[in-house]
Amino acid sequence: MEEGVVRLRPRARIIRTIGDQLISGPEAALIELVKNAYDADSPSVRISITPPGSLQEGRKPGEITVVDSGHGMSADDLLRKWFEPATTDKIERRISPDGRRLLGAKGVGRFATARLGRFLHLRCTSKHPGRALEVSELDVDWQDFETSQYLDEVDIDIQTSAGQRSDRTGVSLKISELRDAWTKGQLELLVRELRRLASPNDARESGFRIFLDLSGFTVAGHGFDGQALVSGIFGTVQDGQQVTRDPTEIRPFTLGNVFHYRVEGEFDAEGAFSGRFINQRADGQVQTLSIPAPDIGDGEQPCGPVNLTLNVYDREPDAIVDLFRRLGLTSIGRLDARKVLDENIGVGIYRSGFRIRPYGDAESDWLELESKRVQNPSQKLGLNQVWGIVKIADEADSGLVERSSREGLEHNGNFERLKRLIADMMTRIEALRVDFRGMVGLSRKQEGDTDSIRGQAGLHATARAIAALPPKYRDKVQRALKQESAALKTSLDELEAYQHKLATQSSLGLVVSQVLHDGRRFLGDITTRSKELADGAPRLLEHSDFGAHFRSAFGKNARSIQDSAGQLTKLFRALDPLASRKRGRPKSLDPMEVVERCLGLFKDGITATGITIHRNVQVDLPKVTVYEADLMAAILNIVDNAVHWLGTSPTKPRELRVKVTHSKRWVRVALSNNGPVIDELLAKNLFKPGFTLKPEGSGLGLAIAREAIQASKGKVLYDPQAAETTFIIEMQRS
Repeated sequence: MEEGVVRLRPRARIIRTIGDQLISGPEAALIELVKNAYDADSPSVRISITPPGSLQEGRKPGEITVVDSGHGMSADDLLRKWFEPATTDKIERRISPDGRRLLGAKGVGRFATARLGRFLHLRCTSKHPGRALEVSELDVDWQDFETSQYLDEVDIDIQTSAGQRSDRTGVSLKISELRDAWTKGQLELLVRELRRLASPNDARESGFRIFLDLSGFTVAGHGFDGQALVSGIFGTVQDGQQVTRDPTEIRPFTLGNVFHYRVEGEFDAEGAFSGRFINQRADGQVQTLSIPAPDIGDGEQPCGPVNLTLNVYDREPDAIVDLFRRLGLTSIGRLDARKVLDENIGVGIYRSGFRIRPYGDAESDWLELESKRVQNPSQKLGLNQVWGIVKIADEADSGLVERSSREGLEHNGNFERLKRLIADMMTRIEALRVDFRGMVGLSRKQEGDTDSIRGQAGLHATARAIAALPPKYRDKVQRALKQESAALKTSLDELEAYQHKLATQSSLGLVVSQVLHDGRRFLGDITTRSKELADGAPRLLEHSDFGAHFRSAFGKNARSIQDSAGQLTKLFRALDPLASRKRGRPKSLDPMEVVERCLGLFKDGITATGITIHRNVQVDLPKVTVYEADLMAAILNIVDNAVHWLGTSPTKPRELRVKVTHSKRWVRVALSNNGPVIDELLAKNLFKPGFTLKPEGSGLGLAIAREAIQASKGKVLYDPQAAETTFIIEMQRS
């Protein structure tokens, strides 16, 4: 058998294949060329798109030119860098000669030109220390890469000459026989992409400017004015100031200074946040935010320091119009205001001052805001209510890696950490916003219990008014009022019964996994041992070694079956209060016995998490009169939260404390844990339905716990003064 050396030899058409797959569209291709101009330290880049001419104009071919005045490339640079896909040059340099952090590192630029059109004319002017200007030119027909068999069989001539005094350093790309029609929709998308390409502050600081000439698109020839798309409805207005600018300049549009609510600040490398919350609807009130770093969750990795600006908008029509009036757009109507906000909304991720697509696009919901809002629309923010800038560190410091396609970040543990930090911050913003809107009457106040409504159901004020009527009218009206009041109270009874049914069913769901685990274990033992008895029964009296062994093990197997059956019975009995169809009357119960039963249902989670339980019960503990299902629902939901948060805590040992005390009227069960401390800004929202800090939480647990105990004339309270996270269940003594 002969041995030989095999080498990979790429086909020439790989240029088109990779280009079409890496570049999602023509706007993405142009953005890559803009980034190349930035990396070359050019102060600006000028783009011109000329559409194909009409028949009357002689069918002139369409053309795109991209011109910068950066350092340019020498003939040697073209050979060793531009014509070597996946070169490591920018990865090794990282910083441009003038100090800019390089954006390109994937070698996508040459593929971008192939994506835009068939023909490329490239002209580079460069100058090296101690040498005169050098001009290099080349022409590429990308179709040659389709017809040639291998990449190294395509010959490209580079012509080099000495530059003239009038020449300036830089690169000029002329792309013709365009692959796209460049419709109005495509051009509007390009303008939006270029506006959001650079972070507004970073764009001003770097001095890098983008110009786009669309004057070739006319109303007469194409049905729209191309250059008007560049300025849009904003004209020459920027940040409320009238200015005169080049009409072809792309100015980063920012909602940064226009908001209803805002959070700005920084996460350090560990994830601790330091910043402030600004409420513009409350005359610009500022609240300092200092949030400790959350623990690293399962599957997460540190994502480095992160700078954050998040703006939140109320969507009432008058509120939106008022925002744009602050921009100086006093003539904009409600529909246009909503449209502009919808098109420019979104939370973008920026690195080195430039946006990583598609984060920040109006359609990109990388924070999954809409799925969370569906579950709780009154409190959660939707995608069309948030604008923001998230600035991340480079790949080495953050672990946040851009995909080769330059379309987003790899979904690794670092990205999951970044999402969690932003999602946790969103929860805090939502809570502060809901509090303010409820306080000033912008939203409905949610009431969970029916006690206040039941008091109103007596219609006492109406009854007093009827009592003052003449007797001949009074009796008939009083009878009607009594009937209506009774019907209303009956409806409230049915509503309360339905609420408690939901509460017990939700609590039952918390322990399903434990029930399945224990149930399978007990049933497995019963099944295995009963099969042994059934298989060996015919030989029970056999005079043999097997018979003797079977008879000796018979009692042990029977007792094991009995024990497992007893454990199943005990398990079902523990769950019986939650599954009961009829509530009946409240019972006189030992509260600690119910606590122990609930803790037993979380045995696996407590063991797996390494939680130690401490019990402290005051002597002579009296019984309490409660609905057993209600007490279980409250305890189960509080313990479930404790087990979850202790599982995320690095604090060791992990401890869950049960303290039971009593007075002349009350019995108090305090459940404490040494897990993460609850932020005081969020504590008042703990019992609001839908409020949750769990990534996948429903926000119903504590609300269910409170409602359940209220039905038994008790209370569930959060103790903000306690050293540890503590919830207290208060019940009346029997």
